[in-house]
Amino acid sequence: MPTVAYYTLGCKVNQYETEQIRQDLERAGCVTVSSNSRADAYVINTCSVTGVADSKSRAAIRRAVRLNPDAVIAVTGCYAQLQPGRVADIEGVDLVFGNDEKEQAAERILARLGIVPSVSAAKTEVALRRRTRALVKVQDGCDQFCAYCIVPLARARKYSRPIEEIRTELEALASCGYREVVLTGIRLGSYENGGNRLPELVRMAADVEGIERIRLSSIEPWEVDASLLDAMDRPKVCRHLHIPLQSGDDDILSRMGRPYTAEDYLLTVENVRKRFPDVGITTDVIAGFPGETEEAFENTLRMVTDAGFTRLHVFRYSQRPGTLAAQMTGQVPTDVRKRRADELIRVGLIAMADFASRFVGRELAVLIETTGPTKLLTGFADNYVEVNLAGDVGLKGRIVRVKITGVNESGKATGKVAAGDRLAELGAAR
Repeated sequence: MPTVAYYTLGCKVNQYETEQIRQDLERAGCVTVSSNSRADAYVINTCSVTGVADSKSRAAIRRAVRLNPDAVIAVTGCYAQLQPGRVADIEGVDLVFGNDEKEQAAERILARLGIVPSVSAAKTEVALRRRTRALVKVQDGCDQFCAYCIVPLARARKYSRPIEEIRTELEALASCGYREVVLTGIRLGSYENGGNRLPELVRMAADVEGIERIRLSSIEPWEVDASLLDAMDRPKVCRHLHIPLQSGDDDILSRMGRPYTAEDYLLTVENVRKRFPDVGITTDVIAGFPGETEEAFENTLRMVTDAGFTRLHVFRYSQRPGTLAAQMTGQVPTDVRKRRADELIRVGLIAMADFASRFVGRELAVLIETTGPTKLLTGFADNYVEVNLAGDVGLKGRIVRVKITGVNESGKATGKVAAGDRLAELGAAR
């Protein structure tokens, strides 16, 4: 049977959509192999959020061509959506399809491979996915048009899936043994279908038997309201929110087109922590947006400390043709952007270690996800504290009680399986 390798860049929605393509191809008889392997076909799901993402997308395509010049090279995602001609011009590329065409991706790839899908290849169930934690795309599209962001041009159509369709997928995932699901979307907080909004979706997901954790992906600060916090106040819902900040300076936030001030953001964080004291709050920050002075950057650094973030995703500002910011005056020199990004990364690592250290001596429920090169197990608590621990590989995919014993040089918690954890003992025995 033909072999297919996959390479995904960018967001959780891209990861989910790659999984859908993989499932469709496997139902038709294709065999999934490592992205490093020589395969009959390669699917590259690209990102275009920054210039670096564009470059990585092109590199991934060329790498696939080098692995097997005779393979079918299929390219999709935001870079393919925005620059289809440039992608098609890369030597060796056979298929280019945008985000709106992803549902037909498998059919087009199979046609190039000379395969006609059988009736048994129909979408009748959720196939086993490749991650311990399952992603569930519930929404697509964005019309916010922040000044720096190209995504609304790449994913212009807003759409929210029916809540009953999502329930069916969650039940199928539970039957496959998944312990945690992540509800994700391009703008998750704008979910709305049939009178149901995100709070109703969260409550529904928490009622699905077999799923032990519900995690939300990125959500905008103005969408974190009392109704959502009420819905999150359930044992199954993770005490973790990823709330993009982008800047801690009011003038820069205004230039970005972000509809809040630094004070508004801090109030949102304060309200979340009142409800969930041990909540993990992660964020995105952009370094070197046009017009960012040293004073504005210092305001962002101060904000990172004041907000008490538990993890930072730092981006150097990247000029994207077609965005408002690309035409702005006051473009920050590249070396200054890098220096500021490096400083934010440094401060972010300190913040991550500080948060993890709060749990030393305490027990956390950790979903074991991977085995690292040092043979240590790695997993995440519900509040997104990353934990390294010694233990049997049979624990992978299980939620176990872990006593936190310290914090390593990378800012990650270290620990050991708590005495008397029956699930851990069962996992080890298996």
